[in-house]
Amino acid sequence: MINKNIDITIPVLWGEEHFIKNEWGAINYLVGANGTGKSLLAEQIKNSFTGGGFLPRYLNAERLVGLEKEQEGRYGGGNLKQGFNITHLEDYKRRAETSGLSSSAIIILKQRLDIRIKIESLLSDIFGKTIRLAEEGGYLKPKMQNIEAGEEYNLSESECHGLKELITLLTFLYDPSKNCIIFDEPELHLHPQFQSFFLQEIRKIAGNPIEDPSKKVFFIITHSPYFIDLKSLDELSNILVCHYNKVPTYVGELEDQDKYILNKFLPRFNTHHKQFFFSPNPVFVEGYTDQQIISILFEKLGINIGASGSCIIDVGGKDELGVFFRLCNALQINCHIIADLDAVFRGKLREVVCEDERSKTYVQEQGIGANLSGEIGDLETHLTSIANYISAQELNLPHLIELKEKIDSFPAEKEHSKRVTILLAISRYEADIRASLDDENIANLNLIIGRLSQLFNAFKACDTFIFPKGEIEHYYTQSDVNYLSITNKDTYFHKERDFLLQIETKEEILENYPELTEIIKEAVPSIEIEILKHLKFEIFEWIHKVQTGIAKGEINNADDLMRNAKINYALYNQILELQELNIEEDKTFECRIIIKETISEEQPVVNFNQLTNAHNFEI
Repeated sequence: MINKNIDITIPVLWGEEHFIKNEWGAINYLVGANGTGKSLLAEQIKNSFTGGGFLPRYLNAERLVGLEKEQEGRYGGGNLKQGFNITHLEDYKRRAETSGLSSSAIIILKQRLDIRIKIESLLSDIFGKTIRLAEEGGYLKPKMQNIEAGEEYNLSESECHGLKELITLLTFLYDPSKNCIIFDEPELHLHPQFQSFFLQEIRKIAGNPIEDPSKKVFFIITHSPYFIDLKSLDELSNILVCHYNKVPTYVGELEDQDKYILNKFLPRFNTHHKQFFFSPNPVFVEGYTDQQIISILFEKLGINIGASGSCIIDVGGKDELGVFFRLCNALQINCHIIADLDAVFRGKLREVVCEDERSKTYVQEQGIGANLSGEIGDLETHLTSIANYISAQELNLPHLIELKEKIDSFPAEKEHSKRVTILLAISRYEADIRASLDDENIANLNLIIGRLSQLFNAFKACDTFIFPKGEIEHYYTQSDVNYLSITNKDTYFHKERDFLLQIETKEEILENYPELTEIIKEAVPSIEIEILKHLKFEIFEWIHKVQTGIAKGEINNADDLMRNAKINYALYNQILELQELNIEEDKTFECRIIIKETISEEQPVVNFNQLTNAHNFEI
């Protein structure tokens, strides 16, 4: 751990708030959505790490300026087409460092034989290329050549962006003159495997340069999960999550139970899971089947959840859901959870929801008890009473006999499973269960039914959504899933997935999955792009021009409308099509247009006349 007290203010981003952090890792990450100020923060970190033995170098996201392909008219580019003027090499380096550019890496390669050998080895062994730094006519020119065959070519003009990035990034990585390197989006132009390669090279050098001069400290601004490579839980605190209008956040000290669960989870913490660091609205589910089904449903509904910064992440279990819930709270990430019914009665998720201030506030405001944990405990007592009563009865109905057998099959340590089973049975056979109970347990049943929705709402107050039917499989339509025992989950899943993939219309989805779609649309933040709402105002402007043209006598029929320059039908015909126009002698008229399919799949028809205005015009 590197001790460096930092206190940063950026009023344009955070107002009067201060970002304070005193301990840093050898590799630190700055993540967050576009526009959250990561680059501004990086510049301040560079200033804070200047001095005290630290020598920082910042490479911004536009670092290849000067090494682009040759000049393209007014757009510039190719500024170093001739190469580097040999008499100005130090000035190039100074200007590049001030501006955060990487072009000066070529000069470093010319001056540092040790670094050049490393780069040449990489180019030769991995890419089958060589690099030569030629001096021609007073200019330093980087030249490339394929080892197998081909003539030399200029690096800036003819080499791909990815190789330029790798050459320059590695040069600064190996350059001993700087010991604090800030890479802004090092993933730019790099294939995922080479992102991983570059990160492994960083790990070889990462450390505390104050204690060991051969080491460097790194700050990586990234949108790529390939760069978030956590080897231990301690590294979690090295990830700074940037937000809109508030200071960055990071994970502090974890509780022992969270550490235990995360340590077990860390070996399977893959690029899919890492999305939550980058998403302002991640949604966590227990398993991959939930993730797949929910994602496909949104696709078929025509809702792009990515527009709201949402993504569906499966984590493997209720305890993991609880830990990610706590991590997101610590990082001030607005996470949502979708969980099975049994999460209400056991596991880490129940614990963290009950501790959350939002659930406490809801319970108090609704006047349903002292706290959520107590209310769940009370519900459990009533469910256990009903379970025990049913277990002791002689029942006649086959489904109640099956229920009794299922209850009796649970060992003592599975008391929570009995309660969930009773709830599932109530949701399907309430009338039959009610008829089998005595007065005391009928009262228990009434209380359960009355309280359950309130408990679900308390979970919703914490953005945690419970499947009332138990598990997502109970919402499947293509398999006869036994609500008491799901034994063929994988088979059921693939059958349901295949069915979903062949559905073509949103209406079919809503018809087949009414309850499930209602749950996920409430649980997953999304933005439905209402193109017709925005289209309305553009079309009304055109309608007003048509009304004016007809009133002035400039338009007397459909042909006039299509030819009139002020109407500009050729332009508006890109979004609408004239269906009919009837004009009377007194200039009253009726017109019908249809919105084109390229704009709206529904292709609404719009009828208007001389009286149509913005207040009564609808699409």
